[in-house]
Amino acid sequence: MRYRLVRDVAVFGLVFQVVHFFEHGAQLGYWFLNPTEKPWLTPWAMGGRDLLAIDGTAAAGNELLHLLGNLIFMAGLIGLAVLAGQAGRATSQNKYLHRALSLQGLHCLEHLLLTGTYLIWGTPLGFTTLFGAVTGTFGSGLRVWAHFLLNLAATYLTGRAVWAVDRRSWLIGRTRRSAPSPMLS
Repeated sequence: MRYRLVRDVAVFGLVFQVVHFFEHGAQLGYWFLNPTEKPWLTPWAMGGRDLLAIDGTAAAGNELLHLLGNLIFMAGLIGLAVLAGQAGRATSQNKYLHRALSLQGLHCLEHLLLTGTYLIWGTPLGFTTLFGAVTGTFGSGLRVWAHFLLNLAATYLTGRAVWAVDRRSWLIGRTRRSAPSPMLS
C-alpha cells in the first residue's frame, strides 16, 4: 500500500513537471511573438492563480501557484528517490537524480523567497529578481527566462534520472533481491 502511494506521488509529480515545463515553454513562445507584453499564462494556469490569490491579487496567486507547482515536482523527485532506494539503488549512485534533487531544492528555495517576500513586503525578491535590482519588463523577462531554464534543466536531469533507474523494478513494485545465503543452499 505504501509502495503504491510513493509510486503514485512520484509519477504524478514527474508528469506534473512535464506539463509545468511546457507551460513555461508556451509562456516563452508568447514572449517571442509579443516581446513588449506582460508575462502570459495559459487559461488553466490563470484558473489556478485566481484560486490561490489569497489577498485578491493576481501576483499573490501567481507566487503561490509557482511555489505549489514546484513543491509538487519536488515531492515527485523525493518519491523517485525512495523508489530508487527500494530498488536497491541509492540516490547518490544516480548522479542525475542527485543533481535534479539539488537543483529543484534550490528552485523551491527561490519560490519560497519570492512568495514569502511578496506576502510580507508586497514585492517578490529572490535570485531571479536579483533581490529587487531588476524590475519592469526587463525584470519580468529575466524571471521568465530564468524559470524556463531552471525547469528545462530540472526536467532534463529528471528524465536522465528515470532512464538511469531500473524502471521495470520501481514501476511494477519489485525490489532488488539479495543473493541466496550459502547456508541455505
